[in-house]
Amino acid sequence: MAMTEASALARVLDISHELYSALARGDQYDYIPLLDSISAALSHCGNDKKPLRKCMRALKRELRSGSKPFFSAVKQHFSFLCPTLDYDFSKATKHVPAIIYGNDMICSRLAAGETDKARSMADAMRSYRGFLYGEFEALTDMQFYELVFGYYPKLYDEPFMDEMKHLFNA
Repeated sequence: MAMTEASALARVLDISHELYSALARGDQYDYIPLLDSISAALSHCGNDKKPLRKCMRALKRELRSGSKPFFSAVKQHFSFLCPTLDYDFSKATKHVPAIIYGNDMICSRLAAGETDKARSMADAMRSYRGFLYGEFEALTDMQFYELVFGYYPKLYDEPFMDEMKHLFNA
């Protein structure tokens, strides 16, 4: 049974959600290489020459070597026995650059030692999966953006996802 691109993206979204949740909780992992691995895999989404589905083994290897405890928490997402939810694949693909951007912003805060800011960003980013899976369908895309990503600038008086705001103008 071959993995589809939509299934691969759903699995990476689920793994990302787990990583953001762990960071927001304050679990102790080396997050920068884990976030970088996820971003590297996501950068292949929509790539005809090397699609995301062909990167899943490499992602699995990188997450396992990056943190065995974290990998233990997400290894089920690499199994075909773990079902994925239905979602709007084209909408999710459109938002992949914002997820990569968010990961980069979190990494820059972690590298600067600004753990509280990184945890706040991760707290916002963990809602992204639910948004892409339709859990916030009562909100317009812009209302979701303002509710989830608009809070960080008010808290820290600096932008977070401003450069990606255009993706929410549906």
